[in-house]
Formats: sequence, structure tokens, C-alpha cells
Amino acid sequence: MAAIALAASGCRESRPEPPKAVVEADPLPAAREAMGRHDYATAATLLRETLVRQSGNVEAHFRLAVSTSHLDQIDEASREFEWVVANAQADAAEARIAHEWLTSRTTVTRSSKTPAPGVAPAPTEPPAQRPELAALSGRAVGPGGPMSRLQLFLKGLPESSVKDEYHLLRTDSQGNFHFANLVPGEYMLTNAVAGPALWRLRVVLAPGQRLTLDLSPSNDVAARDDFPEPRG
Repeated sequence: MAAIALAASGCRESRPEPPKAVVEADPLPAAREAMGRHDYATAATLLRETLVRQSGNVEAHFRLAVSTSHLDQIDEASREFEWVVANAQADAAEARIAHEWLTSRTTVTRSSKTPAPGVAPAPTEPPAQRPELAALSGRAVGPGGPMSRLQLFLKGLPESSVKDEYHLLRTDSQGNFHFANLVPGEYMLTNAVAGPALWRLRVVLAPGQRLTLDLSPSNDVAARDDFPEPRG
């Protein structure tokens, strides 16, 4: 009998444990880290995964908009910024930045004409510089050389006479950039509207001024930051 009881006890002890629930890691923190190192392709993938799980996450929509704008995926960036404007609190920084980005895109779209089907578009000349307005030119150079296709933002400072001015462009293949016909005033020149930036410089433009300002490690945020972010 004792042997039978021992065998039964052994059978009970050998039963497999029920499988434990697998908790999947939240991809949003990894997306933040990817954006911090300017790996926008990885960030976009992680943020799309985040939105599958949390479709109403404002931060994820906003970060996906920023990431896809850096990747030149303009259609998706526009959709995400539009979602942020429609769903974020009106006074939130994300809503303000999204509105500024969309406004700048609308301005560019309205200034361009759609060519007729099958007809090659005529080359467009840059607008003539108005003598009473200012211009800002320069070249962006990083540790590895000229920074081509770098997205740059020139934003009027809040509470200033140019607070509603907002301009964006990308550098050419040699890192050159040129902002034309700028309303005189105080601006911030940066390469990021959200997340870590390489440059944050105050630019003061006088009427008719043609200012040259190169971007390099000598004036990046590690050496000079005119708009330091508050520390938590």
C-alpha cells in the first residue's frame, strides 16, 4: 500500500505547471530612445506598434509624425500631425507644433502648381529677394562632413513681433541652406521641433540684412544652447 501511495504522490508532483502569461514590453520607451539617437526609421516602426495597442496615445502619434517627417514620409507625417491637432489639448505643445508644421506645408502647397498630366513641369525659379526683408544662409557640417538633407526650422520667438513666422527647409547635398524673404525679428534656428536637437540658436534679423550663419560642432547644443530645455 505504501508503494502505491508513493507512486500516486509521484504522479501528482510530475504534473506540468500551467504556462505563465507572457507580458510584452511596451515599445514606446524604446521608440523614445531611438529618436534620441536620431534613428527615426526604428522609432517609426516602434511607434506604429505602440499605436496598434494604444490607438489614442497622443505622444505616440506626435512622435510618429516627427519621425516620419524626418524620413520624408510626408503623407504619413501629415496624417499624424492632423490627428494630434484634432485630439490633443489645444494648449499642448504637441498641438502647437503640429499646427505650425501643417501650416508651413499648406503654405508650400499653395505656392506650387500641379502640372498637367504628361507634361513635364517647368523649372521653378526661387522667389526674388525683397530688399526690405531679411535672408539667412549657411552650411551645416557635422563631425562626418556636410550634412545633406538635414531638416531645419526657423521659428519666430513667442511674444515677439514674428511669433507667427515659421519656415522649414532641407539642406542640399553639400549641407547648404538659404531662408529668403524673412520678416525682420528674433528667431530660433533648430533642426528638431521635438526631442533632442543638434542646434538651438537665437537669430536676430534686421530689415534688409543678409546674414550668414554656419552650423557646426562649434555652435551645436554641446557648445552653445540659446534655448536650453528645463531639467526635470
